[in-house]
Amino acid sequence: MSEIKKVRCPDCKDRFELDFHEYDDGDSLACPACNMDLTVVYVKDRLKLKTSKELFYDTDESDEFFDNED
Repeated sequence: MSEIKKVRCPDCKDRFELDFHEYDDGDSLACPACNMDLTVVYVKDRLKLKTSKELFYDTDESDEFFDNED
């Protein structure tokens, strides 16, 4: 069963269709409009596309450096 939805390229903002069942977290693909390399990221059961630059500067992991232990 396919689950085709519209997604938006974070670089050129072009919208295109993507079958969610064909991609897993961390898979790569290219935007059909601008050919930007994109990575599939699932956040709270939603598929998002991020550029390699966004993945590099993603601050989600930075929280682990702030331990409130005294």
